[in-house]
Amino acid sequence: MKILGTIINDKLTWSDNCDEIISKVNKRMLLLKRMLHFGASIEEMVHLWILYCRSALEQSAVLWSNSLTQENKDDLECTQKCFAKLVLKDKYKDNEYGYENALLILNLQTLEQRRNELSLNFAKNCIKNDVSSDLFPINNTDHPMKTRYHEMFKVLKANTDRLQKSSVIQMQHLLNSDHKAKVKENELSQY
Repeated sequence: MKILGTIINDKLTWSDNCDEIISKVNKRMLLLKRMLHFGASIEEMVHLWILYCRSALEQSAVLWSNSLTQENKDDLECTQKCFAKLVLKDKYKDNEYGYENALLILNLQTLEQRRNELSLNFAKNCIKNDVSSDLFPINNTDHPMKTRYHEMFKVLKANTDRLQKSSVIQMQHLLNSDHKAKVKENELSQY
């Protein structure tokens, strides 16, 4: 079943959705290959990648990114690796530059980092919205004891692995990690 461009199967896995996205991106990569042959610069190619291909890889990612299998993540990341190899040509070699160095040269993040960033931004926007702020309740402590670190947001208890990997719970964890990083940053700036 396809809802708003996202494929949901009867097993509630995202493999079919990932396969569809990868197929779409591979078709779009043909256009990028032609643009490269017409003499597009690396900066122009990266810009086209972000607008034309990565946007397809990130469509509805907030919904499905946390429930991906490692195989799904690797398959999605492979599309960006192919783009890096296409643009950097002979400069991209597995032992000389590698994917991490290619990302530095192209000024790109891994797709997993991008999905986490998108999820965190989505959660922050939900907090500001009156309708969706209930998804991320503030964690009120009933005791006056000061602890080293107090989680800002309540994290739902999950009895199943599927619920533990759900988007809402993962975004609650992301919000708490972001809050913890800001608290540490404030403590360091005071010294």
